[in-house]
Parts: sequence; structure tokens; C-alpha cells
Amino acid sequence: MYHDFTANSAVHVFHWANELSAQGVSCAVAVPDNPKSISVLGDARFGVLAFDELGKENIFPNGQGPHIVHAWTPRENVRRFCLRLRETYSFRQFIHLEDNEWHLLARMLGSPWKAIAAMTQQALDSVVPLHLSHPFHGNAFIQSADGVTVIIDRLRELVPPNVPTIELLPSADGRAFSPGAGRSARSRLGLPPDTTILAYTGNVHPANASEVRSLYLAVAILNREGHPTTLVRTGRDCCPFLGADEAWGRAHALELGYVPHTEIPNLLAAADILVQPGRPDAFNDYRFPSKVPEFLATGRPVVLPASNIGLRMTHGTDAFVLPKVDALAIVDAVRQIMGDPVLYQKLSSGARAFFEQHLNWAKSAHDLRCFYERVILAPSVS
Repeated sequence: MYHDFTANSAVHVFHWANELSAQGVSCAVAVPDNPKSISVLGDARFGVLAFDELGKENIFPNGQGPHIVHAWTPRENVRRFCLRLRETYSFRQFIHLEDNEWHLLARMLGSPWKAIAAMTQQALDSVVPLHLSHPFHGNAFIQSADGVTVIIDRLRELVPPNVPTIELLPSADGRAFSPGAGRSARSRLGLPPDTTILAYTGNVHPANASEVRSLYLAVAILNREGHPTTLVRTGRDCCPFLGADEAWGRAHALELGYVPHTEIPNLLAAADILVQPGRPDAFNDYRFPSKVPEFLATGRPVVLPASNIGLRMTHGTDAFVLPKVDALAIVDAVRQIMGDPVLYQKLSSGARAFFEQHLNWAKSAHDLRCFYERVILAPSVS
């Protein structure tokens, strides 16, 4: 992985590695540093180590090296680590895509993609940080892969047609994230009983800053118009996003900062409505926000845009699916959902039903294992 276990991606890696282990596959997860951060996710049934620890001791029961290395995104620190592994081990290389890496790079660097695409490899070498993907090296890495997994089908566009690819939908722990005791969770937060609670569990970075700002703006508008609303928010602010005067946004938000993932279920259970802001674009169309399966599993009405997984959901049944989820759309959705008990209950039960029918860690891990086997056993083409 490109980061330690406090990253959102780590939730996916954790569950798939645990499920693969339960299906008889010996797994280990390597992170750049801080392997002890695994404690924020729960009990791991797989080995955990830092990049610089691999090779110092046997991490698999058979005393051998890996047969498969699955790079969790083609970001530079992961790609370089895989190249170092090649110096010691022979293995089949798989890569996971969970974002439009090139759009993400452009947003993080603050430059249009056209300008970045026109840069030479040498120029890019000096500006692309290790935690992002390099257009030259990353593309070559993907092209050389034995197989690629994508978190949503649209990402197949970034994979050469000759590279085997499979969609791997994420899920959530359906026991931890459940329609359980919301009232007790609300009281523990010390929030008034008459306030509508929205919850958002995620970091703010240049790629989603305007979207998260729209959620804060919606909460401010609802309060100004006499509908008491509180935003319960977890995650880190990696960039300023509320403007020079942040007081307007912070006034109606309970901001908890980084929270271990094991505590997230109780926070979501306290919410009345769960909102994933955004719109169809080059960022959202190529991802599946990791918080959305948790939102659905919690059995609360979910508001989300007609992008990525929203395109597979029925508006008014599975979720409240809108062409775009900006501040005004959020205000209207909250008023409509909270003002209609029948709609509220329909969306609540529909969210959980969609989760149970379509999102399952064990099934997707089985699909992943079959994909590994199919690629490895396929005859070589010379």
C-alpha cells in the first residue's frame, strides 16, 4: 500500500486480505512505515510489515517469497517497492486502481492535465511526489501487469485492452455497520434531540475540497432557515477549503479529526441522513468512495450523485440519487427526506437491502482469488 493503515484504502486491503486468508491464501500486507497502525482496523489474519522489513525474515508459512504481489494503486512509492522486490523474488504482478490517477495528480499539483501530459519524463520526475502516480512510470507499470483490479468498471479505460481486468466492488462489515441503536449514539455525542444530524467520514484534499465545502454550506443554510442541523465530521483537512473566515462553516459542525475506523460505526449510527456530495466528473466517475458501502450498511437514507455506484441505484428506493449533490441540492434533499416519514423508511430499508444484495467482502474476495488463478494458469502468449 502507498500509506499506512490509517488510509481509507486500508479498509479495503484489510478486509480482502482477511477474507483471502479465510479462503486458504497466505497473505501479508506491506506499508511504507508504521505497520502497528493495523490496530485501528481490528484483528488481522495476515502478516503486516514495513517496506524495509521484507526480506529480513520469512513472512509466509512455506518460507518462500510471494507468488503474487498486488500493488495497491500504481503510485510511485508502491511501484518502486515492487521493482525492488523483483531483485529478490519472482512473482506475478497485479495492480489495483481506485481513482483516476491522472486527474488526481492534476488536482494535487494544481495544474491542468493537458499541461502535465505535455511535460517530459525528466520534468515530471522533479514534480511528482512519491505518494502519487507518475504518468510515464505509472502507465508503463500498468501495461506490464499480469492483471489489474478496478474498484469501478469505468477505470477499465485506464487499462490496456490486452491486460486482464476485473471489477472488485468494496463492501463494509455488515455486523458493525448496521441499523442498530442510533439514539444511544446520538446521546453520547451530546447533540440536541431536535437537530438533524448529517455525518461525513473522510479527509479533505484538493480533489474533493469543493464538494466537502458544499456540505458545510448546506448545513449553514439549513440552520439559517430554521432547520437545526449538525454535521458530524471525521477526517483530516489536508488543505484549506472553507475560505478565509471559517467560522461560518465550523459553527454547526462537530469535527472529531482522525478517528480509528473501529469507532466509525457508532458515529454513522447517530446520523439521520448520510450524504456523499459531488457530481459526475473526471474525479467521481472513476471511483467508489469507501464510505458509501458503510453508509448503505448503516441503514440510513443516503444522498449521492448519479455517478459511480449511484448509476446502479434506483432513486427513491436504494438511495436519494441526484444529478449533482451540491449545497442547494443537499438542503432540498434533507428537507424532503426529513419531512416525509414514508420516504425516510423506504430509503433506510432500501439502502441496507442494496448493500446486502450487491456488496459482500467474501464474494468479492472469492472473485479475486478466482481472478488470480485464472491469470496465473492462463497459457503464456509469446
